[in-house]
Amino acid sequence: MDQTLRPLNIPPEFLLYAEKNALFELFQRCISSLLIDRPSDPITYLIDLLKKDSDAPKIIILGPPASGRHTIAKMLQKKLNAVLIEPEELLRDVPSKLRDKLPVNATVNNISSSLWTQIYEERLKDFDCSRRGWILVDFPMNREQTLALQAKGICPRHVVCLEAPDTVMIERAAGKRIDSKTKDIYHITWNIPNSRDVQERLIQLEENSEKIMVLRLKEYRRNIGGIKDCFKSILRSVNADQPLNDVYLQVYTYTSKKPRSIAPRTPRIVILGPTGSGRKTVAMQVSRKYDIPIVSIPTLIKQQIVNKTPAGVSMKSYVTREALVPDSLLMPIIKDRLNQKDCIAKGWIMIGFPRTREQGESLARIPGLAPSRVFFLDIPLDIAVERLTQRRLDPITGDRFHTHEHPPPTHNIKERSRQHPTDDKEVVQKRYQAYTIYYDELQDYYSEQDGIHIAADQDTYTVFEAVEAGIVNPLNKNGF
Repeated sequence: MDQTLRPLNIPPEFLLYAEKNALFELFQRCISSLLIDRPSDPITYLIDLLKKDSDAPKIIILGPPASGRHTIAKMLQKKLNAVLIEPEELLRDVPSKLRDKLPVNATVNNISSSLWTQIYEERLKDFDCSRRGWILVDFPMNREQTLALQAKGICPRHVVCLEAPDTVMIERAAGKRIDSKTKDIYHITWNIPNSRDVQERLIQLEENSEKIMVLRLKEYRRNIGGIKDCFKSILRSVNADQPLNDVYLQVYTYTSKKPRSIAPRTPRIVILGPTGSGRKTVAMQVSRKYDIPIVSIPTLIKQQIVNKTPAGVSMKSYVTREALVPDSLLMPIIKDRLNQKDCIAKGWIMIGFPRTREQGESLARIPGLAPSRVFFLDIPLDIAVERLTQRRLDPITGDRFHTHEHPPPTHNIKERSRQHPTDDKEVVQKRYQAYTIYYDELQDYYSEQDGIHIAADQDTYTVFEAVEAGIVNPLNKNGF
Protein backbone atom coordinates (compact mmCIF):
# COMPACT_ATOMS: atom_id res chain seq x y z
CA MET A 1 0.00 0.00 0.00
CA ASP A 2 1.68 3.20 -1.25
CA GLN A 3 0.97 6.16 1.05
CA THR A 4 2.06 8.63 -1.63
CA LEU A 5 -0.92 7.73 -3.81
CA ARG A 6 -4.47 8.95 -3.33
CA PRO A 7 -6.91 7.37 -2.85
CA LEU A 8 -5.25 4.62 -0.84
CA ASN A 9 -6.03 1.13 -2.10
CA ILE A 10 -6.44 -1.24 0.83
CA PRO A 11 -5.58 -4.82 -0.17
CA PRO A 12 -8.54 -7.19 0.19
CA GLU A 13 -6.39 -9.43 2.42
CA PHE A 14 -6.53 -6.69 5.09
CA LEU A 15 -10.31 -6.56 4.98
CA LEU A 16 -10.62 -10.34 5.13
CA TYR A 17 -8.32 -10.52 8.16
CA ALA A 18 -10.36 -7.82 9.94
CA GLU A 19 -13.63 -9.63 9.20
CA LYS A 20 -12.32 -13.07 10.17
CA ASN A 21 -10.97 -11.88 13.51
CA ALA A 22 -13.79 -9.39 14.26
CA LEU A 23 -11.33 -6.53 14.73
CA PHE A 24 -14.00 -3.84 14.42
CA GLU A 25 -16.12 -5.42 17.17
CA LEU A 26 -13.02 -5.90 19.32
CA PHE A 27 -12.03 -2.25 18.93
CA GLN A 28 -15.59 -1.10 19.62
CA ARG A 29 -15.80 -3.24 22.77
CA CYS A 30 -12.49 -1.93 24.14
CA ILE A 31 -13.23 1.74 23.48
CA SER A 32 -16.79 1.62 24.87
CA SER A 33 -15.61 -0.19 28.02
CA LEU A 34 -12.82 2.36 28.56
CA LEU A 35 -15.22 5.28 28.20
CA ILE A 36 -17.79 3.73 30.55
CA ASP A 37 -15.43 2.56 33.33
CA ARG A 38 -12.65 5.19 32.91
CA PRO A 39 -9.96 3.06 34.64
CA SER A 40 -6.88 4.69 36.11
CA ASP A 41 -4.65 2.11 34.37
CA PRO A 42 -6.12 1.58 30.86
CA ILE A 43 -3.51 -0.96 29.74
CA THR A 44 -4.01 -3.34 32.67
CA TYR A 45 -7.77 -2.83 32.38
CA LEU A 46 -7.76 -3.80 28.69
CA ILE A 47 -5.67 -6.90 29.37
CA ASP A 48 -8.20 -8.04 31.99
CA LEU A 49 -11.09 -7.15 29.66
CA LEU A 50 -9.73 -9.28 26.84
CA LYS A 51 -9.47 -12.27 29.17
CA LYS A 52 -13.22 -12.16 29.80
CA ASP A 53 -15.75 -13.99 27.66
CA SER A 54 -17.16 -11.41 25.25
CA ASP A 55 -19.90 -13.79 24.11
CA ALA A 56 -21.39 -14.34 27.57
CA PRO A 57 -25.17 -13.80 27.48
CA LYS A 58 -26.66 -10.55 28.75
CA ILE A 59 -30.43 -10.93 28.75
CA ILE A 60 -33.43 -9.12 30.24
CA ILE A 61 -36.81 -10.89 30.44
CA LEU A 62 -39.83 -8.59 30.63
CA GLY A 63 -43.48 -9.50 30.92
CA PRO A 64 -46.71 -8.94 32.88
CA PRO A 65 -47.52 -10.87 36.06
CA ALA A 66 -48.29 -14.56 35.38
CA SER A 67 -46.71 -14.40 31.89
CA GLY A 68 -44.20 -17.11 32.80
CA ARG A 69 -41.13 -14.86 32.74
CA HIS A 70 -39.58 -16.52 35.82
CA THR A 71 -40.14 -20.01 34.39
CA ILE A 72 -38.65 -19.04 31.03
CA ALA A 73 -35.70 -17.36 32.76
CA LYS A 74 -34.95 -20.51 34.78
CA MET A 75 -35.10 -22.66 31.64
CA LEU A 76 -32.70 -20.26 29.90
CA GLN A 77 -30.40 -20.27 32.92
CA LYS A 78 -30.18 -24.04 32.80
CA LYS A 79 -29.50 -24.06 29.07
CA LEU A 80 -27.02 -21.16 28.91
CA ASN A 81 -25.42 -21.65 32.35
CA ALA A 82 -25.90 -17.93 33.00
CA VAL A 83 -26.50 -16.25 36.37
CA LEU A 84 -30.17 -15.56 37.06
CA ILE A 85 -30.67 -12.35 39.06
CA GLU A 86 -34.00 -11.39 40.67
CA PRO A 87 -34.64 -8.28 42.81
CA GLU A 88 -35.90 -10.18 45.86
CA GLU A 89 -32.80 -12.38 45.94
CA LEU A 90 -30.52 -9.41 45.37
CA LEU A 91 -32.13 -7.48 48.20
CA ARG A 92 -31.28 -10.27 50.65
CA ASP A 93 -27.57 -9.98 49.86
CA VAL A 94 -26.84 -6.27 49.40
CA PRO A 95 -23.12 -5.37 49.55
CA SER A 96 -22.06 -4.02 52.95
CA LYS A 97 -21.02 -0.63 51.53
CA LEU A 98 -24.55 -0.07 50.22
CA ARG A 99 -26.48 -1.54 53.15
CA ASP A 100 -26.54 1.73 55.08
CA LYS A 101 -28.24 3.46 52.15
CA LEU A 102 -31.25 1.15 52.26
CA PRO A 103 -34.48 2.57 53.69
CA VAL A 104 -36.00 1.09 56.83
CA ASN A 105 -37.97 -2.06 56.01
CA ALA A 106 -36.59 -2.05 52.46
CA THR A 107 -38.71 -3.73 49.81
CA VAL A 108 -38.41 -4.06 46.06
CA ASN A 109 -40.72 -1.08 45.54
CA ASN A 110 -39.36 1.49 48.02
CA ILE A 111 -35.72 1.60 46.87
CA SER A 112 -34.70 4.51 44.65
CA SER A 113 -33.67 3.91 41.04
CA SER A 114 -30.15 5.21 41.67
CA LEU A 115 -29.62 2.84 44.61
CA TRP A 116 -31.04 -0.11 42.68
CA THR A 117 -28.61 0.69 39.87
CA GLN A 118 -25.67 0.69 42.28
CA ILE A 119 -26.76 -2.66 43.71
CA TYR A 120 -27.02 -4.21 40.25
CA GLU A 121 -23.74 -2.64 39.16
CA GLU A 122 -21.90 -4.25 42.08
CA ARG A 123 -23.53 -7.63 41.45
CA LEU A 124 -22.77 -7.66 37.73
CA LYS A 125 -19.10 -6.95 38.44
CA ASP A 126 -18.77 -10.30 40.22
CA PHE A 127 -16.69 -12.95 38.51
CA ASP A 128 -19.56 -15.35 37.87
CA CYS A 129 -21.54 -12.71 35.97
CA SER A 130 -18.52 -11.62 33.96
CA ARG A 131 -17.62 -15.19 33.10
CA ARG A 132 -21.00 -16.84 32.59
CA GLY A 133 -23.21 -13.89 31.69
CA TRP A 134 -26.48 -12.88 33.30
CA ILE A 135 -30.28 -12.94 32.98
CA LEU A 136 -32.33 -10.21 34.69
CA VAL A 137 -35.99 -10.71 35.60
CA ASP A 138 -38.36 -8.10 37.11
CA PHE A 139 -35.79 -5.38 36.59
CA PRO A 140 -35.83 -2.68 35.35
CA MET A 141 -39.39 -1.95 36.49
CA ASN A 142 -39.77 1.50 34.90
CA ARG A 143 -38.17 3.91 32.44
CA GLU A 144 -36.18 5.72 35.15
CA GLN A 145 -34.47 2.50 36.24
CA THR A 146 -33.82 1.59 32.59
CA LEU A 147 -32.09 4.89 31.89
CA ALA A 148 -30.10 4.60 35.13
CA LEU A 149 -28.83 1.16 34.06
CA GLN A 150 -27.83 2.44 30.63
CA ALA A 151 -26.07 5.45 32.16
CA LYS A 152 -23.89 3.02 34.10
CA GLY A 153 -23.03 1.13 30.91
CA ILE A 154 -25.12 -1.92 31.84
CA CYS A 155 -26.53 -2.83 28.46
CA PRO A 156 -28.10 -6.19 27.58
CA ARG A 157 -27.59 -7.86 24.22
CA HIS A 158 -31.11 -9.27 24.09
CA VAL A 159 -34.36 -8.11 25.65
CA VAL A 160 -37.45 -10.33 25.50
CA CYS A 161 -40.93 -9.07 26.30
CA LEU A 162 -43.63 -11.70 26.85
CA GLU A 163 -47.01 -10.43 25.63
CA ALA A 164 -50.54 -11.68 26.38
CA PRO A 165 -54.02 -10.16 27.03
CA ASP A 166 -54.83 -9.20 30.62
CA THR A 167 -57.73 -11.68 30.71
CA VAL A 168 -55.31 -14.52 30.02
CA MET A 169 -52.94 -13.34 32.76
CA ILE A 170 -55.76 -13.07 35.32
CA GLU A 171 -56.98 -16.57 34.46
CA ARG A 172 -53.46 -17.97 34.76
CA ALA A 173 -52.84 -16.30 38.11
CA ALA A 174 -56.05 -17.77 39.53
CA GLY A 175 -54.63 -21.28 39.15
CA LYS A 176 -51.11 -20.45 40.27
CA ARG A 177 -49.83 -22.12 43.44
CA ILE A 178 -46.53 -21.96 45.34
CA ASP A 179 -44.78 -24.60 47.41
CA SER A 180 -44.57 -23.08 50.91
CA LYS A 181 -41.35 -24.98 51.58
CA THR A 182 -39.31 -24.79 48.37
CA LYS A 183 -41.01 -21.71 46.84
CA ASP A 184 -41.33 -23.59 43.52
CA ILE A 185 -44.25 -22.47 41.37
CA TYR A 186 -46.97 -24.81 40.09
CA HIS A 187 -50.34 -24.52 38.37
CA ILE A 188 -53.43 -26.54 39.17
CA THR A 189 -54.20 -27.01 35.45
CA TRP A 190 -50.90 -27.15 33.54
CA ASN A 191 -48.23 -28.01 36.09
CA ILE A 192 -49.49 -30.21 38.92
CA PRO A 193 -46.73 -31.67 41.17
CA ASN A 194 -46.49 -35.48 41.22
CA SER A 195 -45.75 -35.70 44.93
CA ARG A 196 -48.70 -35.86 47.30
CA ASP A 197 -46.71 -34.06 49.97
CA VAL A 198 -45.94 -31.17 47.62
CA GLN A 199 -49.61 -30.93 46.62
CA GLU A 200 -50.60 -30.54 50.26
CA ARG A 201 -48.05 -27.76 50.77
CA LEU A 202 -49.31 -25.65 47.86
CA ILE A 203 -50.80 -22.28 48.73
CA GLN A 204 -52.30 -19.43 46.70
CA LEU A 205 -50.75 -16.04 47.24
CA GLU A 206 -53.00 -13.04 47.75
CA GLU A 207 -51.15 -11.17 45.01
CA ASN A 208 -52.63 -13.63 42.49
CA SER A 209 -56.23 -12.86 43.33
CA GLU A 210 -58.26 -11.23 40.59
CA LYS A 211 -58.56 -7.88 42.40
CA ILE A 212 -54.80 -7.59 43.03
CA MET A 213 -53.93 -8.85 39.54
CA VAL A 214 -55.99 -6.08 37.94
CA LEU A 215 -53.95 -3.50 39.87
CA ARG A 216 -50.63 -5.21 39.11
CA LEU A 217 -51.41 -5.39 35.40
CA LYS A 218 -52.45 -1.74 35.33
CA GLU A 219 -49.13 -0.80 36.95
CA TYR A 220 -47.23 -2.96 34.48
CA ARG A 221 -48.98 -1.45 31.44
CA ARG A 222 -48.21 2.04 32.72
CA ASN A 223 -44.46 1.36 32.86
CA ILE A 224 -43.71 -1.12 30.08
CA GLY A 225 -44.00 1.39 27.23
CA GLY A 226 -41.13 3.53 28.55
CA ILE A 227 -38.93 0.47 29.11
CA LYS A 228 -39.57 -0.88 25.61
CA ASP A 229 -38.71 2.51 24.07
CA CYS A 230 -35.26 2.35 25.67
CA PHE A 231 -34.61 -1.18 24.33
CA LYS A 232 -36.43 -1.01 20.98
CA SER A 233 -33.34 -1.80 18.91
CA ILE A 234 -32.74 -5.12 20.72
CA LEU A 235 -36.27 -5.99 21.87
CA ARG A 236 -38.20 -9.05 20.70
CA SER A 237 -41.86 -9.52 21.68
CA VAL A 238 -43.03 -13.11 22.14
CA ASN A 239 -46.63 -14.27 22.45
CA ALA A 240 -46.92 -15.83 25.92
CA ASP A 241 -50.41 -17.22 25.27
CA GLN A 242 -49.14 -20.51 23.88
CA PRO A 243 -47.59 -23.73 25.26
CA LEU A 244 -44.57 -23.18 27.50
CA ASN A 245 -42.16 -25.12 25.28
CA ASP A 246 -43.15 -23.03 22.25
CA VAL A 247 -42.54 -19.81 24.16
CA TYR A 248 -39.19 -21.09 25.43
CA LEU A 249 -38.08 -22.17 21.96
CA GLN A 250 -38.78 -18.72 20.51
CA VAL A 251 -37.01 -16.99 23.40
CA TYR A 252 -34.00 -19.31 23.23
CA THR A 253 -33.73 -18.95 19.44
CA TYR A 254 -33.65 -15.16 19.74
CA THR A 255 -31.27 -14.96 22.71
CA SER A 256 -28.87 -17.41 21.07
CA LYS A 257 -28.68 -15.32 17.92
CA LYS A 258 -25.59 -13.20 17.50
CA PRO A 259 -26.42 -9.48 17.26
CA ARG A 260 -25.95 -7.93 13.85
CA SER A 261 -22.55 -6.35 13.48
CA ILE A 262 -22.27 -2.70 12.45
CA ALA A 263 -18.75 -3.29 11.19
CA PRO A 264 -18.11 -2.00 7.66
CA ARG A 265 -18.07 -5.06 5.39
CA THR A 266 -17.68 -5.69 1.70
CA PRO A 267 -20.27 -8.34 0.78
CA ARG A 268 -18.95 -11.19 -1.35
CA ILE A 269 -22.00 -13.04 -2.65
CA VAL A 270 -22.23 -16.13 -4.84
CA ILE A 271 -25.61 -17.04 -6.36
CA LEU A 272 -25.85 -20.58 -7.68
CA GLY A 273 -28.73 -22.22 -9.47
CA PRO A 274 -29.76 -23.99 -12.71
CA THR A 275 -30.97 -22.24 -15.83
CA GLY A 276 -34.37 -20.67 -15.22
CA SER A 277 -33.84 -20.17 -11.47
CA GLY A 278 -33.63 -16.39 -11.81
CA ARG A 279 -30.02 -15.87 -10.74
CA LYS A 280 -29.50 -12.80 -12.92
CA THR A 281 -32.85 -11.26 -11.92
CA VAL A 282 -32.11 -11.59 -8.20
CA ALA A 283 -28.56 -10.34 -8.67
CA MET A 284 -29.84 -7.24 -10.45
CA GLN A 285 -32.36 -6.54 -7.66
CA VAL A 286 -29.69 -6.82 -4.96
CA SER A 287 -27.26 -4.76 -7.05
CA ARG A 288 -29.76 -1.93 -7.55
CA LYS A 289 -30.70 -1.73 -3.87
CA TYR A 290 -27.23 -2.03 -2.33
CA ASP A 291 -25.04 -0.73 -5.16
CA ILE A 292 -22.99 -3.93 -5.38
CA PRO A 293 -21.29 -4.78 -8.72
CA ILE A 294 -22.46 -7.91 -10.54
CA VAL A 295 -19.72 -10.20 -11.79
CA SER A 296 -21.19 -12.57 -14.38
CA ILE A 297 -18.54 -15.13 -15.30
CA PRO A 298 -20.22 -16.14 -18.62
CA THR A 299 -20.27 -12.44 -19.58
CA LEU A 300 -16.64 -12.09 -18.50
CA ILE A 301 -15.67 -15.02 -20.74
CA LYS A 302 -17.55 -13.52 -23.71
CA GLN A 303 -15.77 -10.19 -23.21
CA GLN A 304 -12.40 -11.94 -23.30
CA ILE A 305 -13.36 -13.75 -26.53
CA VAL A 306 -14.75 -10.61 -28.22
CA ASN A 307 -11.69 -8.57 -27.22
CA LYS A 308 -9.46 -11.39 -28.54
CA THR A 309 -7.26 -11.39 -25.48
CA PRO A 310 -4.79 -14.27 -25.12
CA ALA A 311 -7.10 -15.83 -22.51
CA GLY A 312 -10.11 -15.25 -24.78
CA VAL A 313 -8.43 -16.97 -27.73
CA SER A 314 -7.66 -19.99 -25.55
CA MET A 315 -11.20 -20.08 -24.14
CA LYS A 316 -12.99 -19.87 -27.48
CA SER A 317 -12.55 -23.53 -28.39
CA TYR A 318 -14.02 -24.66 -25.03
CA VAL A 319 -17.01 -22.33 -25.37
CA THR A 320 -17.63 -23.54 -28.93
CA ARG A 321 -17.71 -27.16 -27.73
CA GLU A 322 -19.89 -26.14 -24.72
CA ALA A 323 -17.23 -27.57 -22.39
CA LEU A 324 -16.09 -26.18 -19.05
CA VAL A 325 -13.29 -23.64 -19.37
CA PRO A 326 -10.23 -24.89 -17.41
CA ASP A 327 -9.56 -23.24 -14.07
CA SER A 328 -6.07 -22.32 -15.22
CA LEU A 329 -7.64 -19.94 -17.76
CA LEU A 330 -10.58 -18.80 -15.65
CA MET A 331 -9.02 -18.01 -12.28
CA PRO A 332 -6.59 -15.28 -13.48
CA ILE A 333 -9.36 -13.24 -15.14
CA ILE A 334 -11.71 -13.75 -12.18
CA LYS A 335 -9.00 -12.68 -9.73
CA ASP A 336 -8.24 -9.62 -11.87
CA ARG A 337 -11.92 -8.62 -12.01
CA LEU A 338 -12.53 -9.07 -8.27
CA ASN A 339 -9.43 -7.02 -7.45
CA GLN A 340 -10.69 -4.00 -9.37
CA LYS A 341 -11.60 -0.90 -7.37
CA ASP A 342 -15.39 -1.25 -7.53
CA CYS A 343 -15.31 -4.81 -6.16
CA ILE A 344 -12.79 -4.00 -3.45
CA ALA A 345 -14.77 -0.96 -2.27
CA LYS A 346 -18.34 -2.29 -2.64
CA GLY A 347 -18.04 -6.06 -2.72
CA TRP A 348 -19.49 -8.22 -5.49
CA ILE A 349 -22.28 -10.56 -6.57
CA MET A 350 -21.04 -13.49 -8.65
CA ILE A 351 -23.23 -15.58 -10.95
CA GLY A 352 -22.24 -18.47 -13.21
CA PHE A 353 -19.36 -19.57 -10.98
CA PRO A 354 -18.29 -21.86 -9.40
CA ARG A 355 -19.63 -24.77 -11.43
CA THR A 356 -17.67 -27.49 -9.59
CA ARG A 357 -16.28 -28.10 -6.11
CA GLU A 358 -12.74 -27.64 -7.45
CA GLN A 359 -13.66 -24.18 -8.69
CA GLY A 360 -15.19 -23.32 -5.32
CA GLU A 361 -12.00 -24.40 -3.58
CA SER A 362 -9.90 -22.40 -6.06
CA LEU A 363 -11.95 -19.27 -5.36
CA ALA A 364 -11.61 -19.74 -1.59
CA ARG A 365 -7.84 -20.05 -1.88
CA ILE A 366 -7.42 -16.59 -3.41
CA PRO A 367 -6.55 -14.22 -0.52
CA GLY A 368 -9.46 -11.92 0.29
CA LEU A 369 -11.85 -13.42 -2.25
CA ALA A 370 -13.56 -16.18 -0.31
CA PRO A 371 -17.35 -15.63 -0.56
CA SER A 372 -19.13 -14.55 2.61
CA ARG A 373 -22.59 -15.64 1.40
CA VAL A 374 -23.55 -18.49 -0.92
CA PHE A 375 -27.13 -18.93 -2.14
CA PHE A 376 -28.62 -21.93 -3.92
CA LEU A 377 -31.72 -21.07 -5.96
CA ASP A 378 -33.49 -24.43 -6.18
CA ILE A 379 -36.15 -25.01 -8.83
CA PRO A 380 -37.70 -28.19 -10.34
CA LEU A 381 -36.92 -28.99 -13.98
CA ASP A 382 -40.52 -28.68 -15.16
CA ILE A 383 -40.87 -25.18 -13.69
CA ALA A 384 -37.57 -24.08 -15.23
CA VAL A 385 -38.64 -25.42 -18.64
CA GLU A 386 -42.01 -23.68 -18.37
CA ARG A 387 -40.38 -20.38 -17.43
CA LEU A 388 -37.84 -20.31 -20.25
CA THR A 389 -39.79 -21.82 -23.12
CA GLN A 390 -42.44 -19.13 -22.70
CA ARG A 391 -39.95 -16.28 -22.95
CA ARG A 392 -39.98 -14.16 -26.09
CA LEU A 393 -37.44 -11.73 -27.57
CA ASP A 394 -38.21 -8.60 -29.57
CA PRO A 395 -35.62 -8.74 -32.41
CA ILE A 396 -35.82 -4.97 -32.95
CA THR A 397 -35.51 -3.57 -29.44
CA GLY A 398 -33.92 -6.58 -27.71
CA ASP A 399 -36.56 -6.46 -24.95
CA ARG A 400 -37.54 -9.76 -23.33
CA PHE A 401 -41.12 -10.77 -22.54
CA HIS A 402 -42.98 -13.73 -21.07
CA THR A 403 -46.26 -14.97 -22.47
CA HIS A 404 -47.86 -15.12 -18.98
CA GLU A 405 -45.90 -13.02 -16.49
CA HIS A 406 -44.80 -10.16 -18.77
CA PRO A 407 -46.57 -10.29 -22.16
CA PRO A 408 -45.68 -7.90 -25.01
CA PRO A 409 -47.52 -4.57 -24.59
CA THR A 410 -48.80 -4.34 -28.18
CA HIS A 411 -50.06 -6.68 -30.90
CA ASN A 412 -47.24 -5.65 -33.29
CA ILE A 413 -44.54 -6.48 -30.74
CA LYS A 414 -46.25 -9.78 -30.00
CA GLU A 415 -46.29 -10.68 -33.71
CA ARG A 416 -42.61 -9.97 -34.28
CA SER A 417 -41.35 -11.50 -31.00
CA ARG A 418 -39.53 -14.80 -31.30
CA GLN A 419 -38.18 -17.49 -29.01
CA HIS A 420 -34.43 -17.27 -28.44
CA PRO A 421 -32.61 -20.42 -29.53
CA THR A 422 -31.28 -20.95 -25.99
CA ASP A 423 -34.87 -21.08 -24.70
CA ASP A 424 -35.74 -24.15 -26.73
CA LYS A 425 -37.03 -26.99 -24.54
CA GLU A 426 -34.24 -29.45 -25.39
CA VAL A 427 -31.55 -26.81 -24.85
CA VAL A 428 -33.04 -25.84 -21.48
CA GLN A 429 -33.17 -29.47 -20.36
CA LYS A 430 -29.56 -30.00 -21.42
CA ARG A 431 -28.32 -26.92 -19.54
CA TYR A 432 -30.33 -27.88 -16.46
CA GLN A 433 -28.84 -31.39 -16.45
CA ALA A 434 -25.33 -29.95 -16.83
CA TYR A 435 -25.86 -28.01 -13.59
CA THR A 436 -27.19 -31.04 -11.69
CA ILE A 437 -24.05 -33.08 -12.49
CA TYR A 438 -22.02 -31.03 -9.99
CA TYR A 439 -24.89 -29.94 -7.71
CA ASP A 440 -24.29 -32.50 -4.95
CA GLU A 441 -20.59 -31.78 -4.59
CA LEU A 442 -21.18 -28.02 -4.53
CA GLN A 443 -23.91 -28.45 -1.93
CA ASP A 444 -21.66 -30.60 0.25
CA TYR A 445 -18.82 -28.09 -0.02
CA TYR A 446 -20.86 -25.01 0.80
CA SER A 447 -22.97 -26.67 3.48
CA GLU A 448 -19.89 -26.38 5.70
CA GLN A 449 -19.99 -22.61 5.09
CA ASP A 450 -23.70 -22.13 5.78
CA GLY A 451 -24.85 -22.19 2.17
CA ILE A 452 -28.44 -20.91 2.04
CA HIS A 453 -31.05 -22.76 -0.03
CA ILE A 454 -34.02 -20.81 -1.39
CA ALA A 455 -37.03 -22.16 -3.30
CA ALA A 456 -36.83 -20.26 -6.61
CA ASP A 457 -40.24 -21.43 -7.88
CA GLN A 458 -41.86 -18.37 -6.27
CA ASP A 459 -42.45 -14.85 -7.51
CA THR A 460 -39.26 -12.85 -8.01
CA TYR A 461 -39.89 -10.43 -5.15
CA THR A 462 -40.34 -13.26 -2.63
CA VAL A 463 -37.06 -14.82 -3.77
CA PHE A 464 -35.34 -11.43 -3.54
CA GLU A 465 -36.61 -10.93 0.03
CA ALA A 466 -35.24 -14.34 1.03
CA VAL A 467 -31.85 -13.52 -0.49
CA GLU A 468 -31.83 -10.08 1.12
CA ALA A 469 -32.60 -11.60 4.53
CA GLY A 470 -29.69 -14.00 4.07
CA ILE A 471 -27.38 -11.09 3.27
CA VAL A 472 -28.25 -8.73 6.11
CA ASN A 473 -28.76 -11.27 8.92
CA PRO A 474 -25.73 -12.70 10.73
CA LEU A 475 -24.74 -16.30 10.17
CA ASN A 476 -24.58 -18.89 12.95
CA LYS A 477 -20.82 -19.01 12.50
CA ASN A 478 -18.42 -16.27 11.43
CA GLY A 479 -20.51 -14.43 8.87
CA PHE A 480 -20.90 -10.70 8.43
